[in-house]
Amino acid sequence: MGARNPPDGEPCLNTYLLDTTVLIGHLRGLEEITQFILDLITEGHAVGTSCVNIAELHHGARPKERKDVQALVDRLEFLETTADASARAGKYQARLRGEGVTLHTADALVAGTARANGAILVTDNEADFPMRDLRVVRPLR
Repeated sequence: MGARNPPDGEPCLNTYLLDTTVLIGHLRGLEEITQFILDLITEGHAVGTSCVNIAELHHGARPKERKDVQALVDRLEFLETTADASARAGKYQARLRGEGVTLHTADALVAGTARANGAILVTDNEADFPMRDLRVVRPLR
């Protein structure tokens, strides 16, 4: 969903990483979430996800949902979790631990991946992503 370079040749405005909560909402037919995603694409933004989100989707999918999950994943841009993203994840966890906040490794990796790819994170769980250097938006207001 959302190519790096839309058909008109203009570069994408932004890249958005869809968190698992948003992907599940779309798969379950929440119209507001689906419309939010479609609006991003229509505006020329790139829409993708990470290895963590893909793993979480497949882990939680019921057998009858697996085809829909794979079809969605196949249409999204894959944002790679690089060594830089992984290092950022560890630094996020260390810094937040010092502030008395526990950050799960999966969330740290999603945040690190978004940051390393210059992406804006789209999630319904803003509290899971308290990093100050990460842009986070909610699809539902």
